[in-house]
Amino acid sequence: MKKINCALIGVGYWGSKLKRYIEENEDFDLKSICNSKSDLHEVWNDKEITAVVIATHNDTHYSIAKSALLSGKNVLVEKPLALRTEECDELKQIALDKKLLLMVEYTYTFSKAVKKAQSIIKEDEIGNILGFEMAVRHLGRFKGGSVYWLLGSHMLSVLDMFVPIKGLSFQKTDLVNYEGEVETGIISFKKGGVSGQIVVSLNYPGKETIVIIYGEKGTIIYNPVSQPSLQVECYKRVKWTVGSKLPHEHKEFSIDEANNLCYAIEYFSQGLKGEAEGNVDRAIAITRILETLEGK
Repeated sequence: MKKINCALIGVGYWGSKLKRYIEENEDFDLKSICNSKSDLHEVWNDKEITAVVIATHNDTHYSIAKSALLSGKNVLVEKPLALRTEECDELKQIALDKKLLLMVEYTYTFSKAVKKAQSIIKEDEIGNILGFEMAVRHLGRFKGGSVYWLLGSHMLSVLDMFVPIKGLSFQKTDLVNYEGEVETGIISFKKGGVSGQIVVSLNYPGKETIVIIYGEKGTIIYNPVSQPSLQVECYKRVKWTVGSKLPHEHKEFSIDEANNLCYAIEYFSQGLKGEAEGNVDRAIAITRILETLEGK
């Protein structure tokens, strides 16, 4: 198959990672590399370039993605798609009108461990979902904007894989606000019998990413920074019986979580070949939630 000529816009911390995976993917030929300050007219006017990957600062995503789409390029953009819901809607409509693929790179949604957790729930191993505990915490990356946009968006994308976020109600609690930017906070959500919270922090002296899913018959733990990366505990609720004596079944899966960004590039390729669907509606829902929470 003929290779897909691609341009990468943004070669900072995240862009450099994307560059590696684009170059390693046999479906792509990386024809141009530039940053958000570069003159992009050459990319827009190059008819051979049919795909663009955007990894620039959050507040530039909308304008660059719009220019790319209007120039007839398929787009994969680092999350978030845009900072305003109306901008997301506009980008979606341009892509539809021009019959182009528009995708957003929510890294954890491409995780094989998270997809395994989806199949475990689909097979009814833990019963109906009752609640969630989710967290992304580390130290640093200050002055990158609100932690809700920086880290909360990742967990919202994972949550949407298990419970449609459009049907949930959300509220936030700011825990650390420094010089006008929220650095640590909690997003709480609920609908019917399902509730949960997402803790996000730039002030945590370590590194933690964890998703805990509580069900009627068991619990799933996803932890991409350790092995096994996925654990499942199914149990019976026997009154006043300690955990070691409960009737239970333990499963664990050591699934590599180091290359989720690679899978995102693979998925983009599949989408360009008509083998995978886009995720624009998820991106719009996440922007709407965060925009509402921040009162903007």
